Amino acid sequence: MTKNLLLELDLLRNFYTEELQIISEYFSCHKFFAGQVMMRKGEVGTYLGIIISGEIKIIDNGQVIATMTQGDLLGEIALIKSSPRTVDVVAASQGEIAIITFDDIEELNCHQCNIGVKLISALTESAVQRLLKDKHRDTKKYIALLASEQRTAELVDFVLEHQDFFSIHATATTAATGEILERQTEVTVSKTIQAKPLMAGDQGIGSLILSGNIQGIIYLREPLASTDQPELEALSRLSDLYPVPLATNIATAQTIVHYLAECQSKSLYLNIPEAVKVC
Repeated sequence: MTKNLLLELDLLRNFYTEELQIISEYFSCHKFFAGQVMMRKGEVGTYLGIIISGEIKIIDNGQVIATMTQGDLLGEIALIKSSPRTVDVVAASQGEIAIITFDDIEELNCHQCNIGVKLISALTESAVQRLLKDKHRDTKKYIALLASEQRTAELVDFVLEHQDFFSIHATATTAATGEILERQTEVTVSKTIQAKPLMAGDQGIGSLILSGNIQGIIYLREPLASTDQPELEALSRLSDLYPVPLATNIATAQTIVHYLAECQSKSLYLNIPEAVKVC
C-alpha cells in the first residue's frame, strides 16, 4: 500500500520503482480518528507523514488555514528547520497516515546513501517550496563557503586573501567551518547552518539554493576522496538546476569572487544618478 502511494506522489517522480520499494519499507501505517491532534504547535518535529485516507486540518491560532487529504505530505518543514512546529495539525475525520521518522530516514541514509540523499533532497525541495510562500522569509543572498576536512586550511587562506570581499558579502557555512573562519579571519559569517539529525550542514546549504538564497558556492573538496561525494553531487545538481555558480577548487573560486565583485560594481554603477556618472 505504501509503495503504491509513493508511486503516485509527484514529489518522488524521479525515483525508480526499486528505490520506492526500499523507501516504503521504512514507513509505518497508522490509523487516526476525528479530532485527534496529529502534530502540536510548539513541539519539535520528529517525523513526517503522507495521508493515505481521510482529511486533516492545519490550524493556526484557532483558525483553519489549510485542509489536507490523500497524498498530501505533512511535517517535512521540520526536516530543514530546527524551530518547533508553528501550527496544530488535527484530523477532521478518521483515516490512515503513512509515517516515517527522521531516525528512519537517517537509517536509510546510512544503509542506502544514494537513495537517502535523494529522498532528503526531494523532501527539502518540498519544504522549501512551502516556506517560499511565507512573506516573512529570509531574502538575503549568501555565498556558501564549504570545504572537506583536508582543505579547510586552504579555505581559510582563500578567505584571508579576499577578506575585503567577504567582509561586505553575506556568507553561509556549516557550524564547524564557521567557527574556524571567524577564529582565523576577521570575516563574520552571516548565516551558520546547524547540522540536523538528517542533514549535514552542507546539505542544509541545498535548502538555501532551493529558496533562492545562494548566489555562489565555494566547496573545496578533496579530489581523490569519496566521502563527500553524495552531498557534493546533490549540491552540483541543484546548482545546475537553479542555476548557481559552483567552485570546487581555488581557480574556480577565484572566478566566482571576481564575477560577483564585477556584478556588484555594475549594480552600484547602475544605481548612481545619471548626473554623477562618469566615463
